[in-house]
Amino acid sequence: MTMNLLAVDDESINLMIIEESLSEKGFNIIKARDGEEALAILNRNEHNFFAIILDRLMPKMDGIELLRKIKHAEKWKDIPVIFQTAMSGVSDMTDGLDAGAFYYLTKPYSRALLVTIVQTAVEHYIKLQRAKEDLHKGMGALRHLVKGEFWIQSIKESHELAPILANACPNPERVLTGIMEILNNAIEHGNLGISYQEKTELHDNDKLMEEIMLRLNLPEYNKKYVKVLFEKKEDKIQITIKDEGKGFDWKRFLSIQAMTKNAFKTHGRGIFMARRLSFDDLTYEDDGSKAIITIDLKAKESDPLIDN
Repeated sequence: MTMNLLAVDDESINLMIIEESLSEKGFNIIKARDGEEALAILNRNEHNFFAIILDRLMPKMDGIELLRKIKHAEKWKDIPVIFQTAMSGVSDMTDGLDAGAFYYLTKPYSRALLVTIVQTAVEHYIKLQRAKEDLHKGMGALRHLVKGEFWIQSIKESHELAPILANACPNPERVLTGIMEILNNAIEHGNLGISYQEKTELHDNDKLMEEIMLRLNLPEYNKKYVKVLFEKKEDKIQITIKDEGKGFDWKRFLSIQAMTKNAFKTHGRGIFMARRLSFDDLTYEDDGSKAIITIDLKAKESDPLIDN
């Protein structure tokens, strides 16, 4: 399978660095020199793109404008967009998040970081597409689900359960990514005790899944479950996800300041983005080992809360 990436930058040297860094990792790079050219390439539908690397400051059409067009188009909205920018202030970050940016790269950046972030974005996109396929496999009756309890242990089971829970909600595609993120977080960080720093090192060495499988078979972890309770009430849906871990300082990861700090890293943004884009509210109890997702059934529009 050819993995196409769209690289958009008005500087030839930047396009050359992107192509040289990623071509040797098996990616096929399609290049555009400004937003208008990039939009024309997308509209031709000649390539399926797994990620877009986008410069922010460009002539004709800047990165923010193009990003908004991408995220408002049904056929492109899931493609992760990696912003290249020298603008790293909180307001600049907020503008990018509001427009739908998935990752940030500050110029100048190392080739190793570029490769790691692109690989992470592509993995996320592939997982999301596989999960979305399950949304349309005869699970429409799940919208009548009123209450359900589920126990899971592995990432595989998380990816099986997420489409089921999403299909029981009014807007399945909106909540799917967020549910996957919270379930994975409960397994990796909660039950398996993989710390933020450990995940960084494992991810950078492409050993995260190997470590997850190893810990799932160890005596101190293989009896732990993530317990999920789905409840539909008159005005809202609540999904409670409880792991058997020690918890974490969840407030640090739900603030715009935390998002700004982690925007240039390969992980650490998940629960912030889940709350912002997928749910009407997300909070934690029991020192962070219990996540409570709220989906408002009475809201006229599915606008996520913004944590300022």
